[in-house]
Amino acid sequence: MNSKCIGDISESAVLAALVAKGKTVLTPFGDKNRYDLVVEEEGHFRRLQVKTGRLRDGVIMFSTHSSTRQKGQRVETSYVGQIEEFAVYCPETKEVYLVPIDECGHTRVQLRVAEERLPNKLIKRANKYKL
Repeated sequence: MNSKCIGDISESAVLAALVAKGKTVLTPFGDKNRYDLVVEEEGHFRRLQVKTGRLRDGVIMFSTHSSTRQKGQRVETSYVGQIEEFAVYCPETKEVYLVPIDECGHTRVQLRVAEERLPNKLIKRANKYKL
């Protein structure tokens, strides 16, 4: 499966989960925006960037930037100032997590779904963000 197909599956899972929770969801036209979905609540709008989380050793990981190639060089671009939340779908858990960008690191986020063996301040509890 290519990355576009994986992204489409994640975006549709997030959309379905938000609608099932009674949220009003807007979809921007085209692929030129830095956000994938917009949630409207009481006249306030939140831009969401959908990411696919990968479960490894009881931790869901996702990137907090986009990567492209320009003139043969890898360019990583932050979403700061362009979204309010990451909406993360994890195929292994079949869950959606909403993580405010203000609570994210510069390159990736780790959400723990399994019990901790040793405390780690860098890994957040997934249940806090579950939709």
